[in-house]
Amino acid sequence: MTTKKLILVIGATGIQGRPCVSALLSPQADGSPSPYSVRVLTRDPTSKHAQALASLGAELFKGSFDDLVTIAAAFDGCYGVFVNTDTFSVGEQKEIYYAIKMFEHAHRVPQMRHFVWSGLDYGSKFGNFDPKYSAIHLDGKGAVNDYLRSQHSSPTGEALTWSIITTGPYIENLGGALLGPLAERENGAVVFALPIGDGHAPAISIEDIGWWVRYTFDHRSETSGQELKIATEMLSMDKLVETFTRVTGIPAIRKRISVEEYLDTYPHLNRSIVRGEEGPSVRESFAGMFRVWGDNLLTRDMEWIRRVHPGGYTLESWIREKGYDGTLAPDLRHFVSKK
Repeated sequence: MTTKKLILVIGATGIQGRPCVSALLSPQADGSPSPYSVRVLTRDPTSKHAQALASLGAELFKGSFDDLVTIAAAFDGCYGVFVNTDTFSVGEQKEIYYAIKMFEHAHRVPQMRHFVWSGLDYGSKFGNFDPKYSAIHLDGKGAVNDYLRSQHSSPTGEALTWSIITTGPYIENLGGALLGPLAERENGAVVFALPIGDGHAPAISIEDIGWWVRYTFDHRSETSGQELKIATEMLSMDKLVETFTRVTGIPAIRKRISVEEYLDTYPHLNRSIVRGEEGPSVRESFAGMFRVWGDNLLTRDMEWIRRVHPGGYTLESWIREKGYDGTLAPDLRHFVSKK
């Protein structure tokens, strides 16, 4: 019997978790069993989201990524690790620190061959570090991207390989504050007012992320030392309004307002990045992110993405399959397949 390769998933109980774990455990294209088994790190193995992952066949491991003793134990026996940390849980400094420490520790695990980092575009860097582009959650992950690029990666598998999967805002956020319409309609029309002018946001379906995670582990040598910049759609407001109206038949308009006006409609974003701690607010981080998108600082090779993942979503297919009608959802998991 072939021994399965054990993959540790960090951040599995977040919104990305179920699609990523499901993709790793899914049968291969020829119907044979997955070559992987999955261990998930969770602060609370009894939680609803942790138990849902256990029902898929994942092993639950109690701990958190900001506890290096726990990390050492969770890494034991693993072939690979997918690291998806949450800036809004620990802040930028801790995220960068613990990401580097996890990468260091991965080298000390005899069986470990693939370290996969869930990254975001380094917006401030692309904007020549102009403070208006500062977005804590982009910059923390982007700094780790740069750190990994300075490290050796072994395509042969004789030593540790690293890969980066750089994502963007979840397209599921069309049902929430980040990408969705204003709460109030105008003359019956859905109002999309994301303040990015004529810019583009690299929106990505959570289920597409799961596919790319599996692809990266399946193609270790090809993705060794590579940053895979992925998206479901380079989303512009004009394209969103046109596609939404055509697919749903529901009237929609776009409203051009400033970043400040838009954020004023979401006062709950005024809280600090890490609850209970002083520091930049979620509002400030989102403002920098909107300016990064609005000034078209980010790019994606959509031709390459469609060629590698022809079965991936488009904006149109996502709207159709999910039955999206512009309604704001209480939980973005509402749009995620239960498979």
